[in-house]
Amino acid sequence: MTSHNVYKDYGLHYDQLWTPLPKGWQQARMRLIRQALPRLRSVCELGCGTARMAIRFARKGLRVYGVDVSPAMLQRAREKIRLAGVRVQLIHADMRIFRLPEPVDLISAEWGVVNHVPRKQDLLRVAKAVARGLRPGGYFMFDINRQSLFEDVWAETEIRETKGYFHVQQGGWNPRQRKGWLRMTWFVSGPRGVWRRFDQSAKQVHWSTAEVRRTLQRAGFERIRAFDYMALTSKNWSPAKFRGFKTLFLARKK
Repeated sequence: MTSHNVYKDYGLHYDQLWTPLPKGWQQARMRLIRQALPRLRSVCELGCGTARMAIRFARKGLRVYGVDVSPAMLQRAREKIRLAGVRVQLIHADMRIFRLPEPVDLISAEWGVVNHVPRKQDLLRVAKAVARGLRPGGYFMFDINRQSLFEDVWAETEIRETKGYFHVQQGGWNPRQRKGWLRMTWFVSGPRGVWRRFDQSAKQVHWSTAEVRRTLQRAGFERIRAFDYMALTSKNWSPAKFRGFKTLFLARKK
């Protein structure tokens, strides 16, 4: 996450390559936010990317900060924030060492952001940086991708095509490194019918729920709750085959 080349090209095309996050995800995160902070006033979106969530928060009248390590993502985020007519203060920083101008009520890191750290032990650095950025009693809401996602979902070749874009990705699980891996190739339509090719690869670290809990406790968090993503999005008990891919955490700073 320290390299400025992280998502160097991907960030410029991210919104075209990826559709908005599922409605179930939006419902899940809002349920957690309402439970934790009914009087939410300030928030930081950690790993904000192109500011999808940061803009949503800003439209609710909150003070919003967005932190990301990728200049390309932040470039696109600035454009979107300007067009949306909202206020979001963007900060170019690594999630392991970031600092905010003020303590906030909530720090949110969504859709596998935390998995992107290079080493397993980096989770503690992230947790300590988050605790530093929260007011006493503030909350850290984040999710992690699990081994089953890397083995069962990423292993399948996925092809998506939109106007002017063609995207292919495939990944898997590296048992020796205990990391998920993903390779992406996409083509962007250019002048005179010429298509330009881009390639990107990524790795993601894996932790057990117990490891995440111990790390958060070491960083000064309490009331640590973990939720299966699919169970949280549905009123009914979801089939077992849809469970275990992603876990959402909500932790309160002491």
